[in-house]
Amino acid sequence: MKNLVIEQERCFQLAFGADGAVTGFCLNSVELTLYIITNCVNIYAFPVAENPTPLWRCSLGPELLTEVEIHSALQDAAKGRSSGGYSRTWLASFSHVLELDALCIATRSGKIVLLHVEEGSAPRLEEVGSIDGGVACVEWSPDGELLAILSCNGNLLVMNQAWELLFEGSMFGCSTASAAAAAAAQAEGSRLFQDARLSWRGDGKFFAIVCRDPTMAVGTPAPSTMKASGAPAGAPALPPFRVRIWDRSTLELHAVCEAVEGLIPLPAWQPNGRHLYVPRETVVPLVDNSAGDGSARTPVAAESGASILLYERNGLRHGDFRLPTNSSVWSLAWSCDSELLAVVIAPHTRAPGLGAVGEISDEWTVQLWHRSNWHWYLKHERRYPNGVGPGTGLGPQLRWDEQHGGVLHVLTPGGLYETLSLVWDTCISERGTAVVVDGRYLLLTPLQHGLVPPPMCAARVALPEAAVDVSISSLPAPGDASTSPAPATSWEDQDEVVAALTASGRLLLARSVEEDLWQETLEDQEALMAERKSCGACSGGGSSALLPAAPCLDLPIAGGRRTRAVCWLYGSSSLLVLASPYPEPELEDGAGDVLVQVDVEWVSCGPGDPNEPRVSPDVRITEYPPVYAGGRVLRMAPHTAGGVAVQLSGGEVMRFTAGASTLVSCGPVATLKGPCPVVRSTPAPLQGAAGSRNKVPPLLGLSRSGMLCWGSTVIVAADVTSIAVRARGPGGPALLYTTRKNLLYTVLMSQLSSYTHRELTADRHSFRSFKREGEMQAAMHAAMRPDAATAASRDVAVRAVEAGAMLVACPCGSASMCDPGSRAPADSSERLADAPVVLQMPRGNLEGVSPRALVLAALVGALRRRDFAEAFRLACVQRVDLNLLVDYGWPSFLTAAASFVAVVSRPSDLCDLLFALRPGSVLAEGGAYAGALAWLGDEVPQPAVPVGPNASRAATEEQQQQQQQQREATAKGPAGANSSTCSYKEDTKVTAVCRAIREAVLALPDAHKYLQVVVTSYARSDPPHLEDAMRCIRDAKERELAPPALGVSTGPEQHQQQVGHSGPADKALKHLLLYADADELYNTALGMYDMPLAYMVVVNAQKDPGEYLSELQRFAAISPPALQRHALDMSLRRYSSALRNLAQAGPQHFEQALQLARERGLMRQLLKLYEDDLDRRPVVLDAYGEHLETLKRYEDAALSYMAAGRLEKALHAYRSAGRWRMVFVVAGQLEYDEAAVQSLAADVVEELVAGGQAADAAEVLLSYLGDVDNSVRTYTQAREWREAMRVSYAHGRSDLVETVVVPAAADGAAALLADARESEDRIRKYIQRLKDVRARRLAMTAAVAAAEEDGAAHGMADDLLSDVVSLVSGLSIYTDATAQGHGGSMVASGFSASSRAPSTVGGRKAHRQGKKLQKAGTRIRQGSPLEEASLVSHVHGLAPRAVVLEQAGQLGELLVVLGHQEDARTLQRAIASWQAAYQEAREDMAANPVPVNGPPHARAEMERLLKPAEDTSSIAWKWEVLRELV
Repeated sequence: MKNLVIEQERCFQLAFGADGAVTGFCLNSVELTLYIITNCVNIYAFPVAENPTPLWRCSLGPELLTEVEIHSALQDAAKGRSSGGYSRTWLASFSHVLELDALCIATRSGKIVLLHVEEGSAPRLEEVGSIDGGVACVEWSPDGELLAILSCNGNLLVMNQAWELLFEGSMFGCSTASAAAAAAAQAEGSRLFQDARLSWRGDGKFFAIVCRDPTMAVGTPAPSTMKASGAPAGAPALPPFRVRIWDRSTLELHAVCEAVEGLIPLPAWQPNGRHLYVPRETVVPLVDNSAGDGSARTPVAAESGASILLYERNGLRHGDFRLPTNSSVWSLAWSCDSELLAVVIAPHTRAPGLGAVGEISDEWTVQLWHRSNWHWYLKHERRYPNGVGPGTGLGPQLRWDEQHGGVLHVLTPGGLYETLSLVWDTCISERGTAVVVDGRYLLLTPLQHGLVPPPMCAARVALPEAAVDVSISSLPAPGDASTSPAPATSWEDQDEVVAALTASGRLLLARSVEEDLWQETLEDQEALMAERKSCGACSGGGSSALLPAAPCLDLPIAGGRRTRAVCWLYGSSSLLVLASPYPEPELEDGAGDVLVQVDVEWVSCGPGDPNEPRVSPDVRITEYPPVYAGGRVLRMAPHTAGGVAVQLSGGEVMRFTAGASTLVSCGPVATLKGPCPVVRSTPAPLQGAAGSRNKVPPLLGLSRSGMLCWGSTVIVAADVTSIAVRARGPGGPALLYTTRKNLLYTVLMSQLSSYTHRELTADRHSFRSFKREGEMQAAMHAAMRPDAATAASRDVAVRAVEAGAMLVACPCGSASMCDPGSRAPADSSERLADAPVVLQMPRGNLEGVSPRALVLAALVGALRRRDFAEAFRLACVQRVDLNLLVDYGWPSFLTAAASFVAVVSRPSDLCDLLFALRPGSVLAEGGAYAGALAWLGDEVPQPAVPVGPNASRAATEEQQQQQQQQREATAKGPAGANSSTCSYKEDTKVTAVCRAIREAVLALPDAHKYLQVVVTSYARSDPPHLEDAMRCIRDAKERELAPPALGVSTGPEQHQQQVGHSGPADKALKHLLLYADADELYNTALGMYDMPLAYMVVVNAQKDPGEYLSELQRFAAISPPALQRHALDMSLRRYSSALRNLAQAGPQHFEQALQLARERGLMRQLLKLYEDDLDRRPVVLDAYGEHLETLKRYEDAALSYMAAGRLEKALHAYRSAGRWRMVFVVAGQLEYDEAAVQSLAADVVEELVAGGQAADAAEVLLSYLGDVDNSVRTYTQAREWREAMRVSYAHGRSDLVETVVVPAAADGAAALLADARESEDRIRKYIQRLKDVRARRLAMTAAVAAAEEDGAAHGMADDLLSDVVSLVSGLSIYTDATAQGHGGSMVASGFSASSRAPSTVGGRKAHRQGKKLQKAGTRIRQGSPLEEASLVSHVHGLAPRAVVLEQAGQLGELLVVLGHQEDARTLQRAIASWQAAYQEAREDMAANPVPVNGPPHARAEMERLLKPAEDTSSIAWKWEVLRELV
């Protein structure tokens, strides 16, 4: 879909005096030097620059040729030259050898010389040698290492740069052929092999030879072949040519191609080595097709035709293509990038065509061919006049640049030197119509209506000659007298027009009958031609191509200058033609290229003209005086501000307006950063934009290096491969571009001023590869590196495309119905095209893609104007998550559910929406379209008037229900009604939407048709309401089974047939089975105690009825109904309902109910059921108490026993709970005597002491046993010093103070003092170690950061940085290897730390393993990843607890009372020092927290270790009298 356009054209007349005509030329692509040789054996050197002058001249006549040979060469040049290239001149080869920095010259007589042309020294001639018999062809290999020579006696010689002979033998490669060749050479002389040619493959591994094969039978030669051989009239015919392929490595014949008649010895091997191209000339019959009635055609004459044959390396043919010419091919040449094939054709009689039947042309033709999708396109054609004087009969010579693929050098015999810089570009209209140049045809494809695979097209425009440039625009429809730009809102009323510029400078125009309907234009033309033919007004048959308007001019356009480009003025029926200046500067009145304005007046618009329809359009053109650009013009583009934007070679952008005599600069803002061969106009601003009329938008340009510019702003610095602009559409104008990473970017024009290109690649520091990793680790690291395609899948504005895909067009789409009162912008009312973006793959086929950005823009625009039908269509076609329809503007969808159902009325569509609902918002962070609204620049959506057939009724309903539903949705859904990003609770969105859709369809008059929607809404609720769904199906089935109403004439058989298994209820059930499991629905039906409904599920779920029928029959046979429901509940494991139904079955089932309650833990429900049954309630309470006692809830069990009157059980339960006071209360109720109470008290004391309740045990001893000694002793064990002293003195036992309390207090104080001092020492030791570990961690972190910065600054490789990382990898928590480090981490990852599988047989091994891990978890492993966190945990573990501080306070008080004040002060001082040390450590750890990072298991373990101890600094335990002075 691309065309070849001329970016730059430089034409110079080389001055070499009267030295005859140019015989050959070559280039030094490194030093940019042009070397030419004339037929007078003079060599000139010219610089490839503006106005080149000769650098030096060297005459080699006497050294190369004798006077007789020179005179003969001059006479041969005057006679003309054949298609064999140099066959009629004395020159056999003239080339520049870069490796030798010399010119290699070979003559026909066999002499080979080198002319050394080193820079800074005079040319120096070196004679290499002479070949016996003469030379037919000399070719250097592409690497300059080997030289292949074909001699005129049929030999092949291969030499190296040192002129050492590597091979000499027959060019046929076999003895038989060599003998035949020798015999033929002796008989014919040099005439047999003088036309042999050779061509190297691009890599130099093979070369092909085309020569005559004397072993082949002599056939009828082609005319050009006879002329090429130079045979006199009456001479015997020569054998035909044949292709042979040689292998360079072995210097042996590799393959012999099949014999083909008419081959021309001009081989050209494609540089990429794919195919060898050889021209062929054949004789084809001409037929008389004037009858046009379908009768047999009669041959009337014969003429020659040319084609190009393709050969593979193995010698097999690979197809061909025909040239539109009747003459012979002069030469072939491939561009270095293998994209373009240049064919030089001698003067010929043109092929029959429009206005060219039988016309004789005395011009040489250069054609440029390109292959795409297995079709050969003639992309460009240039004409050169035949030489006069010494150059008579000599055609132009051409060479492709060796470094730049699109640069062609052409030199005529008269010394006219042209350099053409060719680029690829597309010609696309705003609607998306592509115009492709294919020689004498223009291929038109409206991509908006469909993707026609190239080379096919929707319509063709037949031209009288090949086109060199085309331009397409839109003009007002016929009947509109205005030629001014149409308003932006009426662009759909304009018709497309195409202007073509031909190789001879003719201007041709074609016009569609309506908009972009080119295929309909062709049909109307054929219909008009058939009508006129039937009336006798038109002769000849119909045409399969459009006929353009071909205006006749008295003078050629642009004064006969060579025209190369044409462009429509924006919104005007005028053209701007670009022409190159005359080669003679004195003929021009200004500098630079020439611009000519041509006004087009449409006399008739063709078949679509309402006033005067014609077969082809009829126009009159008016040419204005030329305007000089002042420099070389690169490209032109219609300027949306009016006129044409002209880009000069330096990047300056000028503007040409209609009727102007000079160009006007667009200013520095519009100047492109560099030459851009591809330019696009910025779409016209919207008419509603304030001040948009006064703004002149800059051009978009794409340079050869891939730099994308918007005026002077660089959007992307490099690597852009193609661009396309969408002029209008949902979301506004947009720019799209592809990159070398095969990514497609979408940018809205409104974002362009602040846009920043983002490279979607992984950070090289994110994933480091270590030196010593194995293949598995290397593969895992490579898999974890996200490539560009993976990254693009997470970006709304970027998508991955096929490798090498190029943008072709972005069709605008068609206008959609929009409510006039909607606030949506004008461009939002357009529908997205079926193929919003068209890409061309490397093989040539077209693919349409829909970038998410454009799709979301169209969908959001439809939602803003409440066009739910279009929004739903887009979402379904483009596979957009249907949740977006709900999440956008939540909860407005709940109020607009009726409008949605009114326009999206198909039940299947509504079910699809309900099935797609998911909790959460796709627009929220983490959603599928997170950030999409921000990217689109979408504001808070305002309620709009809904569109659709029931718009008024829906609007009324919305107005009535808006407040109530809005308040309800806000309470259950999002926090705000005007939020466009959905902040609702995840468990309410699905249910709310299902309810809204269900209410909307139930409110419709034909609600019975939406049974599937209703049941789906119940099934998709969160949680699912399957019972409600099944209830709807049951009701529908009952309505079906009900007998018909009176007056309805339906027989019983017909009614039974209508019911069957295909009614609405069965269809709804089958549909519900798509969303819910069949077993789940079956259990739901059983839970409704509806056996027929359960059987209905079995039948529609395609299950075996026999398997379920017996179970249903068994349930149906159970009586009474309460027991039946109990059995169903038990089968469904609904034990609570089963217990309730069992209680309803009668008192005879009480024991069964009691057993069920015990087994399933339903005692509370059983107690509720028998609350009023005074006989069975105590039994239930007693059983409930036993149940609670098994759960170790002894107090609850005791209370239950008390309520049931089971006092003994209550007493035992209170004893188990440790509630000794209630034990003696119950004992009092049981009327225990004194002995029984004392015995009970003794047992209770033992149980309390064993349970850690020593203080309670002491009180029982004192209260019920009167044992003061043991009571005081027990108080001292409980560290209740004050109570021990009080009891001793209260009972007159002061001796117990000295014998019991004082010794116990002394032991307690000594132990507490030792613990305090030890804990303080350990705290200080741990805190110092913690500081050392912290300092080491910070130092290593700083070292890693410094290494990374240094590596980034000096380009250090990632594997070198990994050495630094490996030094600290064992000390970092950021790795997953923490399970092997500190013991504390083994607790969190114990299963991963042990290689043994967990035991499931017994509990002893597992218990021991757990104890071992728990013990290991208390250790601090030096150097482990958790060392720092473990130290923090140990410090917190040494903190003084509140109970210790309280005990210290009591001991201090006791020591003072006992007269040991110094001991009390010592104890308080030690405890205070312990507390101060911990507080200091606590503050230090709070000021320097340990970072919590790493894998989840490591973070959890660290959080556990770093949990601080309880702060006891606020506890008052110190005695003021014991404080020391500070």
